Amino acid sequence: MTDRYKGIPVASAPGLRPLSASSWAWTHDRTDWGYSNSGLIVSEGQALLVDTQFTLDATETLLTAVEAVCPREQIGLLVCTHQNGDHTWGNQLLAQAEIITSESGAAGLCHEMGPEQLTALARPGGPGAAAAYVARHFAHFDFIGITVTAPTRTFQGREAVKVGTMLVELIDLGAGHSAGDVAVHVPDEGVVFAGDALFARAHMVVWSGSLSGCVRACQTLLDTGADVFVPGHGPVLDRGGVEEIRDRLAHVAEEATGYAQRGVPLADAARRIMAGHAGVWAHPERLFTQTAAAYAEARVPGVPSSTLAMVEGMASLAC
Repeated sequence: MTDRYKGIPVASAPGLRPLSASSWAWTHDRTDWGYSNSGLIVSEGQALLVDTQFTLDATETLLTAVEAVCPREQIGLLVCTHQNGDHTWGNQLLAQAEIITSESGAAGLCHEMGPEQLTALARPGGPGAAAAYVARHFAHFDFIGITVTAPTRTFQGREAVKVGTMLVELIDLGAGHSAGDVAVHVPDEGVVFAGDALFARAHMVVWSGSLSGCVRACQTLLDTGADVFVPGHGPVLDRGGVEEIRDRLAHVAEEATGYAQRGVPLADAARRIMAGHAGVWAHPERLFTQTAAAYAEARVPGVPSSTLAMVEGMASLAC
């Protein structure tokens, strides 16, 4: 399989990499849970940041790197692509910034797991496969001192903002990966910061119960006409990479819907989906969440929807 990313060196260590005259991507180029990408747009002494990081230390590392481009005090707008902690738990370090996301994304905050809950769940030695799965992926993160900081402004549909002389378009993608996803489009430079509407080199986790929403989001991103797409995780993508993600999601949706219509139990369907669609991408167990979303859209009764239930399903496949 060919990796599709746009001229950005692959490195496991995070770094701030230029994409255009005004846009930078903070990428980890790794697929582990919790290591997310951010974006920076700078023009005429003003700056917009796309997402913070999972911990205060990781966010401070990001902001220190940003200072090589502009003083952090110039960041007047922070756009949250969605409310998952790995994209928002550093928000408190930008007290001067207006924090904006979609109305549906902000509404989903009340259903998010907080730092204290995740810390408790990730303690090693907990009972069951789900506890072991969470501990394996999250126990090494330090969430001490985090105060979950909510958006201060929301929007619906699309909204244009100015960063210096640069026009930036905020796109409300609706429910897909999360209850409400947002993309940040820089039209003059052909750059899109997609958040977790895109995962590169790893299977997408679907928390919202809408796999069709994930497919539509990919098409909406492509319809911008952009050439460079910064995913929420993994290396920067070109248009071919986004098309590949869209098509894979659509194929899973079609196959999983067929299983749902034939009455195949969800757990069995998820195992079949993983066997047929895992490929070389990381975290094939996340295909449980995609299968569950297809079952929910097919109106199969009793489909699990809580975060813990989804983790239990992924842990079962991972085992």
